[in-house]
Amino acid sequence: MRRIWRHSLTRFCLLGMVGFGFDLALLALLKAVTPLPVWAAVSIAFWVTYALNFVLNRYFAFHAQDRPVGPQVLRFVAQVLGDYALTLGAVEGLHALGVPLLVARIAAGGTNLVWNYLLYRFWTFGAPRGDAERAGRQDADRPAEEPERVAAHQ
Repeated sequence: MRRIWRHSLTRFCLLGMVGFGFDLALLALLKAVTPLPVWAAVSIAFWVTYALNFVLNRYFAFHAQDRPVGPQVLRFVAQVLGDYALTLGAVEGLHALGVPLLVARIAAGGTNLVWNYLLYRFWTFGAPRGDAERAGRQDADRPAEEPERVAAHQ
């Protein structure tokens, strides 16, 4: 079980579920209590949620808080702008076809899951080439070898 939890994909998915639940709840709240058009409600919920996701993923999924935040924010913003365009287009298009708003948002979110994980892992929060090796750090996604295994191979 510990081995599964150590992998960033597991933490990313769990944090993604929390973030997506927050996104949907905020979107539903905005539509219920404001006169905002769909694009505005989707946009507000999206950007608030992604700010939360940045912090959660930086600290808990990818343990990247020891690296400079500035370059991470710039890569994150570039990534999220693409994600935002895809999300807004998909939600507006599906909703115009009669798909309920929250169902359209779920469909749009699901299409971006794999893309976002790969970009977060290897680009947004990834260590610059050679940094992990120079610092003697181990890849967070590769569990440390157990001492008895290491001894058996010597």
